[in-house]
Amino acid sequence: MSHPDGLLIRGGHVYTADEKARTHPEGSVLAVGGLIAAVGDVRTVDEAVAALGPRERAGLRVIDASRTMVLPGFVNPHWHEVLGRGLSPFGPSRRQPDPWRDQEDVPGPFAHGGDVRALSATFEAACSFADALEEEEAEAVAEYSLLLQLKSGTTTFGDVGSMNRPEALVAATDRLGLRGAVSVWAGDGMCAPGESRFRRTRDAAEVLDRLERVRLTTATHDSGRIRVMPSAIYTANMSDELGRGLAAFADRHRLPFATHLAALPDETDVMSHYFGISPVRRCAELGLLNDRLIAVHCAWADEEEWGMLRRARARLNHSPAKYGTTGESAMSGTRSLLRMARAGLELSLSTDGDGLPIGGMAEAMRQTWLTHNELFSDNTAVVPTDALAMATRLGARALLWDEEIGSLQVGKRADLVLVRTDDWRYLLRPRPLEGFLLLGGSTDVDTVIVDGRILVSSGQVTCVPEQAVRERFVTAVTQIAGRLFQVPAETLSRLTARFA
Repeated sequence: MSHPDGLLIRGGHVYTADEKARTHPEGSVLAVGGLIAAVGDVRTVDEAVAALGPRERAGLRVIDASRTMVLPGFVNPHWHEVLGRGLSPFGPSRRQPDPWRDQEDVPGPFAHGGDVRALSATFEAACSFADALEEEEAEAVAEYSLLLQLKSGTTTFGDVGSMNRPEALVAATDRLGLRGAVSVWAGDGMCAPGESRFRRTRDAAEVLDRLERVRLTTATHDSGRIRVMPSAIYTANMSDELGRGLAAFADRHRLPFATHLAALPDETDVMSHYFGISPVRRCAELGLLNDRLIAVHCAWADEEEWGMLRRARARLNHSPAKYGTTGESAMSGTRSLLRMARAGLELSLSTDGDGLPIGGMAEAMRQTWLTHNELFSDNTAVVPTDALAMATRLGARALLWDEEIGSLQVGKRADLVLVRTDDWRYLLRPRPLEGFLLLGGSTDVDTVIVDGRILVSSGQVTCVPEQAVRERFVTAVTQIAGRLFQVPAETLSRLTARFA
């Protein structure tokens, strides 16, 4: 795609999410050639517009932002495409015995401290799902899932392994105009229930070769919006050979590496049983513990391990809006995440892959603001602009993309989100971000801009026909669910009938 003409977003309440958390209550952002050329109060940016050449001024598109809040595009560094969520192994259609009654729900494998062996077996089984998808199915599901991310304000995502073909994710990212780091669902074994030794299920070299093929696929895209990111779906599914190979891959290409690490209370005991060492110490031995590590849900390290993480300057990531739906306690179980953030470890936000039915970065911001404050009995432990930084600038830093995105600063890519602030929720509120996090959510996102291109306007996607995407998704998931998950046709029909 060629870069668009200039774009002026004028007169909004601008939150830059830069390191000083600067805001401009009556501010503007000017983008030229996909880059931010000016940001500040209205008068300052108007002066920058006046300094443009005649041709640039003639092609300038102006958005009246006087009744909106202007934010950097949300960066979601830990996400999984899991077949549209609802029909995944963890989704509502798989609940038994009655999928329609929440009173029949039972604790899942993440609850009560977690069942690492059961999760390891489930993650291992999921490794084969992507290969069982038809190419058309994979592309339909990928496009729908990324469409949800885009509509909810996520402009950049980091894939930490998906139940889909990575090539389909690359194609959908390119087609929608998103920015993303794509991976594979990487694992070569499991810590199986009832067994005492790690069971190898595939060749580590094959997993690494698949990742290299994805890297080569992303390298063909000259937009700079699509990258590869090595990841391990879980350290309980990673042999030492695979771990060293992933470390070498990340080092060779100077890439971040992401994995779920010290995420559950019983994880250290289980990993010590199978590998003779705790998860964090094992990552250190394998060469994975450095300033490019994204340690997801990492709440259950011991004090020595926290010291190791701090010295390595690893990046922490958590998904607050997801924990209550699964029974995890990464925030409340130890209070370590915010404590370590205060000690210097950067903490970002994400949606994970089985949380809310739409993107969820807005909900993640709300939960991190409210939950950390409750845990620390301090209404200033995390303030709304801290939550915004976790959802933008710090996520970009985790993905090693911070020189280009994550804050509204001159020279960075013009990735922005606009939220309307002219209804009853914002009446007499001087801080619209606070109102948005308290009373708003993902469905309030009005406009999404990536590289200066408007991809969502008035809540509707401009780059693809939404109805067609939804219809292809329903068809694909219906086929997949019946063939791979044995979901009864009657259940599927009831789930989709209201949208027919």
